Amino acid sequence: MAPSTYHGRTKAHLPLYIEKTGQIDVDEMLNKFTNEEFIQCHIYWLEYNCQLAREHGRQFGQHIESIACIYDLNGMKMDVRKLLNPGKQCLYIDDNYYPERLGQLIVLNPPTIFPALWNLVKHFIDPVTKKKIMILKKGNETATTLLQYIDSDQLPSEYGGSCHSCTTSPDCIPIHNQTNK
Repeated sequence: MAPSTYHGRTKAHLPLYIEKTGQIDVDEMLNKFTNEEFIQCHIYWLEYNCQLAREHGRQFGQHIESIACIYDLNGMKMDVRKLLNPGKQCLYIDDNYYPERLGQLIVLNPPTIFPALWNLVKHFIDPVTKKKIMILKKGNETATTLLQYIDSDQLPSEYGGSCHSCTTSPDCIPIHNQTNK
């Protein structure tokens, strides 16, 4: 539903999902999907994440049940408010049926409207989950902070890493726009 990719792993070996959330065309999404289909897509995404986490666990000889996400909000517009109701339903599903599947969430490039949206949404997020959320504004410290959690070769160059050609890495799936499927 947004330009996204699974891009390697964190230093803790969690699969790394990167989404360019700020590029979502909200009206197109709402025209293309019913509320029920939106929720079904989210559940499919959650199930895929569970499978991917287990595969990473087997690969590294660890018990891994969660993933790390980077949501890049660059370009986000006010129309994202239209997704508040299905978003709340997704949070309910996450908390009640997929607890502790989020290892870490890093929100990048929050727009000026973000604090208002965060104030609406944060009340629906479990306190344990809230502790896993980090919000980073644009600046030099963004790359430094990301590199504390993600090795340079696992992080795209646009975020301060050294990965320039993801198509050559078996850990990466090229960025695509899921609404075109």
